[in-house]
Amino acid sequence: SVLTNYTREDSASMGQVGSRATIERLPLSDGRTYQVRWLERGGLGYTPWPGSFMMAKFLDNKKDELELSNKKLLELGSGSCSVAGLAAGLLCKEVDLTDRYEVLEDLDASIHFAYQNTDAEPCVKAKVLDWVDLEFTETAFRPGQADVVIMSDVVYFPHLQKPLLHTLLFLCNESTLVFWANCDRYPEYEPNVEHFLEVLEPFFSITVEEERSQKGSGSPCEVREGTMTLRSLRLLNSELAGNELARAKVLGPTEKCIKRCFF
Repeated sequence: SVLTNYTREDSASMGQVGSRATIERLPLSDGRTYQVRWLERGGLGYTPWPGSFMMAKFLDNKKDELELSNKKLLELGSGSCSVAGLAAGLLCKEVDLTDRYEVLEDLDASIHFAYQNTDAEPCVKAKVLDWVDLEFTETAFRPGQADVVIMSDVVYFPHLQKPLLHTLLFLCNESTLVFWANCDRYPEYEPNVEHFLEVLEPFFSITVEEERSQKGSGSPCEVREGTMTLRSLRLLNSELAGNELARAKVLGPTEKCIKRCFF
């Protein structure tokens, strides 16, 4: 397995008193490696979930078929230590890793840490993209900007499913390829993946690409009895997507991102 043959060591604190950091050096199939680190018991957004490991391996295995070296990729919900997004940095032409403002400083640091031992640092940027702030997303990004959109273990809080849908509808056109990996359960929570599939189905064609056990994924948060599924999505109709986005703007977001800035 490409991504489970890693070395692990404890390092010094990452800026939080009493916390320890775990470092993993992860190899790609061509022999290149990158580093990922996270705080032990870091919690949501600050630890790599199983779906991210699955996504990284999938992208590595499909890099030639997908012609990733010529593609621009955007990741939604990267968190501070995205295994998949950082792998994509070595596989793709350009990569944007995105999340809420609160995570950006740690995400930016992770990008620089990941490629310390590479010959040339890839074109990877950390950017703010808050699913509940569609107005800002429309000023900072454009539809079809990314050839590939990835997201891992993003179905967690039910109230974010519609905002995530609207974010996808804005970012995608008919040629955008979306890959989504998600666990069926977490150590203390079971996400309603079926409901999110119902939310997506009017707007996207959905194909199951892979399904496997969480056991042995490499994540510190795996549920040994749980599974993870990787799906591909394609927008069905841009006009339909536009109509839904128009309705979303009339209704308004449930909350606003207070700080709006880019790295």
